[in-house]
Amino acid sequence: MYLKRWTVALLAMLALVACGSPAVDTVARVDNVVLSRKELDVRIGRLEQGFQKQPQQGQAPSRIDIEKRIVSLFVDQNLVLGLAKARGVSVSDQEIDKAVGQFRDSVAQSGAQSGATAPSFDEVVQNQLGLPGGDSTEFRQFASFFVARQKIAETLVTTDTVRQKVTDQVMAEASKPVQKGTVAHILISVAAGADAAADAAALAKAKDIIARLGKGEKFEDLAKQFSEDPGSKDKGGVYEDVPQGQFVPEFDKAMFQDLKPGETTKEPIKTQFGYHIIKLISRSEGPAMSEEQAKQQIETQIAQQIQQQRGQEFEKLLADEHAKAKQEGRLVEPTYPNPTAAPAPAQPPAEQPAPTPAK
Repeated sequence: MYLKRWTVALLAMLALVACGSPAVDTVARVDNVVLSRKELDVRIGRLEQGFQKQPQQGQAPSRIDIEKRIVSLFVDQNLVLGLAKARGVSVSDQEIDKAVGQFRDSVAQSGAQSGATAPSFDEVVQNQLGLPGGDSTEFRQFASFFVARQKIAETLVTTDTVRQKVTDQVMAEASKPVQKGTVAHILISVAAGADAAADAAALAKAKDIIARLGKGEKFEDLAKQFSEDPGSKDKGGVYEDVPQGQFVPEFDKAMFQDLKPGETTKEPIKTQFGYHIIKLISRSEGPAMSEEQAKQQIETQIAQQIQQQRGQEFEKLLADEHAKAKQEGRLVEPTYPNPTAAPAPAQPPAEQPAPTPAK
């Protein structure tokens, strides 16, 4: 009896101490992975330092905005890693090493292009992700999330599914009859925002070229000498089998309405690029694309659409998993716009009378 009463009293005291102590300073949790207030504050501090080092384009984000960004990334990262495990999608150390290498190369390339003193890879990781550095366990975990995201997305939409749909669409468009023209032109460019004097000089030059054509000089020779269109200059200004509607409206009108085959514009045609002297070589009707052009278009669209569709399907999967995890209690996250409150300081337990020993 004596021992039992002491045990009950001890348990009561422990319960009171627990009530007076702060709760675990958890800001967010996904399954058994926790983002603590302390870790979050450290990451926020790193990002704030990063923003201070960068030339600001407008107002720097507030602390609460930075917190929301970090919490959102934490939740997404751990939901994705959980999805990968549930779906049997594994990420090897070699794949993580490759991803880290790609991140390093991207940062180095960006720094080389900027021409300024570029931050190191570790500084980028610290200032943009709030993580300790590029060699840290935390960053390798982020790289694992990045790889898992890609691998899961690849399972959601297959290349074969997209290929069949794109092929049907492109071949239907390719077989439609359209007007086509083969044309040569000479461009005297006018820079955007050029003043009236520069515009007048370009117009005068274009008119002079038309006059020289009228005296018998060859269009091809003058195009190679004067045209400022790098896409056609070396070919004598020629574009072959151009479908109606592909060029800017002013150019298109000259090709398909104003000129007859063999004719050249008597006045320069003004477009957003400058002044054109246009010669229509031939015009015909035929399928919108050749077989080779259709094949190229199919491959281009497959690459574009598969990434787009995978991205859409993945975001839907992640949103569904977010809602499911929250409903099941596997996900705990703060409700914004109110910032997550820092834990209250521990309160000492109230003094309790000493238990009376059993007699």
